[in-house]
Amino acid sequence: MTAADLHRDSIIIDGLNASWFMSDGVIERIHRGGATAVNATIAAWHNPEDTLDMIGRMYHQVDRHSSIAMVVRNTEDIHAAKASGKTGYILGFQDTSPISDKLSLLRAYYVLGVRIIQLTYNFENRVGFGCQAPEDRGLTGFGREVVAEMNRLGILIDLSHCGQRTTLEAIDRSEKPVAITHSNAAAQFPHPRNKTDEALKACADRGGVIGALSFPAMLTPNLPAKVDDYVGAIDFLVERVGVDHVAIGPDFMEEMPEEVVRVVLSGLPLDVVTFMQSIPPVQGFSTAADLPNVTAGLLARGYSPADVQKIMGGNWLRLYGEVWRT
Repeated sequence: MTAADLHRDSIIIDGLNASWFMSDGVIERIHRGGATAVNATIAAWHNPEDTLDMIGRMYHQVDRHSSIAMVVRNTEDIHAAKASGKTGYILGFQDTSPISDKLSLLRAYYVLGVRIIQLTYNFENRVGFGCQAPEDRGLTGFGREVVAEMNRLGILIDLSHCGQRTTLEAIDRSEKPVAITHSNAAAQFPHPRNKTDEALKACADRGGVIGALSFPAMLTPNLPAKVDDYVGAIDFLVERVGVDHVAIGPDFMEEMPEEVVRVVLSGLPLDVVTFMQSIPPVQGFSTAADLPNVTAGLLARGYSPADVQKIMGGNWLRLYGEVWRT
């Protein structure tokens, strides 16, 4: 079986994509790359009103592209997307700001189709502390309630941007496995956004999954980064936690409007912002259309077809099935 055949026949899940989904080109490239499903970030720092607007706009965009796109609410929908040759969009948040201080909004968002929520972005919020916060004091009282309610509803907890203490406390308190959808190993490339071995192991020991991040500033010091560097980050994670707990979470930000980029980078030192904006994309993996190159790269590294299928989508599918309510 060739890499192209394996990619075509497998369930491919992009564990985190933060692109501007209102762009027709983004929707088309994701489909062209063979993604069966994608964790689509539709809100982060947004307030409830703006979040509802983004959810509505996302449904409208999927409807406009109904020949190649659909919304995913359960794992059966992912299988249906594969059978119909479409990409399934999993609605996700990269912060709990959309719930404000109202726990009840989690139920409302669940009904609207939201299935993955990251507890914090880079800094402190009502729930806990992000990886760029000056001090991480762990989950707040409200944060512990949020974890419990997300467990009850069947919303997957994402800890990618959380600080170390917040990450470990959330893993410990969660009754269900959690995700680190887009981070690499700090032992391979030290960066506040990458995770310690302690956090990676704790996540995996509870049945969670870590999605390897392709953003060059957190991937390798040897720029420009190449697709083999990304495959190397996956390989390093597998060495740490095993092939059953590693997946892909590239964190593409294709066609992001300038005003959104400014908010994403707000609060970071100017030299860091300048550096991040100047880095060229990963060669051979600069867009979701390049997903087949990762499948080929894993096979070239000696992974068996079965293990490639786990990394490229099977592990996310298993985790979703354990967390989401049916």
